[in-house]
Amino acid sequence: MTQCSISLATPRDLPRVQQLIRELSAFHNDTAEVTLEQLQTIFCGEAAPALAFLARDGDTIIGYAGVQRKIKIHAAQPMFDIQHLYVCQQHRAKGVGRALIAAVRAHAGASGAKGVTIGTAPNNMTAQAAYRAMGLEEITDAGPRFWIEIAEDSAR
Repeated sequence: MTQCSISLATPRDLPRVQQLIRELSAFHNDTAEVTLEQLQTIFCGEAAPALAFLARDGDTIIGYAGVQRKIKIHAAQPMFDIQHLYVCQQHRAKGVGRALIAAVRAHAGASGAKGVTIGTAPNNMTAQAAYRAMGLEEITDAGPRFWIEIAEDSAR
């Protein structure tokens, strides 16, 4: 079990957050394109739409949860969605992800949110097994989600 502390990211943490996002993207065979300036707006700006929870082992950031604030419109209920959960390879299966999720849950509750959602790629059986082992409730009736591409010319 890795002993870690959890805190919210500050602007000085963003280069490391960017590195973790790149590692997570590579894990999913994707490329992270987010810039430090964009991360500043996303996580630290005046009206930041998201939060970055960081797991630290001493001064070293070993994991990250990117959490988006949302609202369940039909119920007017605030909620949070963990869009990213990433733990560095050597710290996996040691409670770091569990600590990040617990911190998000506590923050959400203190913020008046009614729940937290988290997803994973359909082929990421390790994450699915971990979430089940943590006792997270599986959402089976949410159905598939779909992407609608917006071409640059049609957005104008």
